[in-house]
Amino acid sequence: MVAHLDPLLSVPTETGPRSSGHRNKAPAHARDDRDRWLSARELDILTAVAEVALPPGRFLEGAGRGTAEATHRYLSDIPREGIRVFQAALWAVELSTLPTKRRPFSELSREARLAALGGFEQSRVLPIREVLRVLLTPLKAMHFDRPEMFRHVGCRYELETVRDEKPRWLARVTDGREIEEDLDLECEVVVVGTGAGGAAAAYELASRGRAVLMLEEGHYHRRSSFNGRPSRAYRDLYRDKGMTVALGNVNIPVWVGRAVGGSTVINSGTCYRAPARTFAYWRDRHGLPRDFSPEGLGPYYERVEAMLGVAPASPLHLGKIAGIIARGAEHLGLRHHALTRNAPDCDGQGICCFGCPTGAKRSTDVSYVPAALARGAELVTAARADFVDIVAGRARGVTATLGAERTKGRPPRLRVRADAVIVAGGTLMTPLLLRRSGACLSSGMLGKNLSIHPASKVMALFDDRVDPWNGIPQGYSIDHFAEEGLLFEGSSLPFDVTALGVPWSGPRYIELMEKYPYLASFGFMVQDHSRGEVRTGPGGRPLLLYRMNERDTRLLQRGVEILCEVFQAAGARRVLPFVTGHDEVNTKDALARLRASRIRAGDIEVTAYHPLGTCRIGTHPARSCLGPDHEAHDVAGLYVCDGSAIPSSLGVNPQMTIMAMALRAAEILHQRLG
Repeated sequence: MVAHLDPLLSVPTETGPRSSGHRNKAPAHARDDRDRWLSARELDILTAVAEVALPPGRFLEGAGRGTAEATHRYLSDIPREGIRVFQAALWAVELSTLPTKRRPFSELSREARLAALGGFEQSRVLPIREVLRVLLTPLKAMHFDRPEMFRHVGCRYELETVRDEKPRWLARVTDGREIEEDLDLECEVVVVGTGAGGAAAAYELASRGRAVLMLEEGHYHRRSSFNGRPSRAYRDLYRDKGMTVALGNVNIPVWVGRAVGGSTVINSGTCYRAPARTFAYWRDRHGLPRDFSPEGLGPYYERVEAMLGVAPASPLHLGKIAGIIARGAEHLGLRHHALTRNAPDCDGQGICCFGCPTGAKRSTDVSYVPAALARGAELVTAARADFVDIVAGRARGVTATLGAERTKGRPPRLRVRADAVIVAGGTLMTPLLLRRSGACLSSGMLGKNLSIHPASKVMALFDDRVDPWNGIPQGYSIDHFAEEGLLFEGSSLPFDVTALGVPWSGPRYIELMEKYPYLASFGFMVQDHSRGEVRTGPGGRPLLLYRMNERDTRLLQRGVEILCEVFQAAGARRVLPFVTGHDEVNTKDALARLRASRIRAGDIEVTAYHPLGTCRIGTHPARSCLGPDHEAHDVAGLYVCDGSAIPSSLGVNPQMTIMAMALRAAEILHQRLG
């Protein structure tokens, strides 16, 4: 689980003794009594964990009561089931020392508590390590998201707020939070979602003169919202503050956007066409026509690339990590190059995943959506689609809730009547909407076939400064192993995000964080063969189930091994794969031991970014939800144009393929509307 924080929260600097085993307890009258879901005893336990997990270093302050209180305040608005998980983890740590020490964790000395946390951290049992991860992720987030912590390592905390322009097309945007009464609208095509697929489809139809209405659950964030702070972006731009996790034999955070622009607002801007091998698999396995081939989708890719300004990343803004990877890859004879991106005029501020402050990244909120609005489309934000209206087997519109975040009274309802409906809510939300609507159920495949491109990273410490905050966060690649299903892409991380990505605690953790200016990071993803599913979870949120298979586990291990070798060849002092039992791989002998081991699923830190496939296209109604034209097999006039329609894992970043397929589907729909 990855926690996120409210940037308005401040964490006081700890002033207690640096080595004392006692904790300074805030007086009861000084505490904020709002949303006090942790008891005083539980706050004491959390403080005891914070003190030893995040001790003071040479110049970084240590954590304590202030960090625990800030964590408590931040987590007060997460779902109830998340609160229960956190409390369970807290008591698991508190009671873990009773059998051996006959005292609970919070009553032990600092040294004994540090040893106890080390037992959790170094355990070979994944659920035990996960207990500590649940507690430390929000504690680290609270502790490091402060201007003074950034000053200590010499990097910028946030950007100045810019002034937003007010183009004419903004008049065609309605904020659902400002609507007070139920609303009825009519159009030819209603599009649910404004990410890669929905925005491209809306633009194409509006360009052809169709009356198009776009609905977006999130808000329209302009440049003034993008100040470079991950904490603010997680709160405003990510679904469920980025706390979506695929549960299984590995618990994998899955990152998706919730705003006008969808996940294109929070991605790194990397642009690939799908490889020929993937199209061949679609033809052989799913019987798709030649339209789905490099040649068939080529004209659509060209149109997407022109709209997004796709080009290789500028060498001026690749950062020092690119030179490090190039040096190591060249030494090993591996193919490497700058990535192609949708960010003309990028100035390399390194915060692409938190909203581009300059508008250089051509996410759909600055490309397809404004272009659609300028051509007559309309957009309603803060509009949560409740269900597709189906009459006599045909989609006839959408019913949505406006400003659903209101706490008093029933939010107003929006009813849209339309000749056709395009659902583009994304791989996680689209199957939930369709299931509520009674659509795409005939095959039994709705919500199934989930792929997520499992990803991991390796860090390395160098003698020379890397300054990882300078440069494009994902601007360089090693594609030498792409045919095997391994794609290596550069990953430089801000200071506080790096703090969350290091699964350590205690003095060695703080020592590493103090060397952040010398720390390099690079990542990779796997074209997965594992599959999962999306179900309706508590509160109507998506529940992801995914089990990593043996093939993908071995491929993840191979990716880690390759990156370790690349960093060694580049001259790293320390190589840090953070693999259970292999925290550091600094020598050839250590690398040989890693290669000789058999890493299990869960021994490698894994995240995921590209969920696909939960409403896939195909030619057989018994094995797919949609036809090759993107229309539902069992509901006429209902089309799906997002990542959920893609039949299988792509092996590359998917936004261009989603857009190209959406343009094609929109052309087909336009012709059928007559």
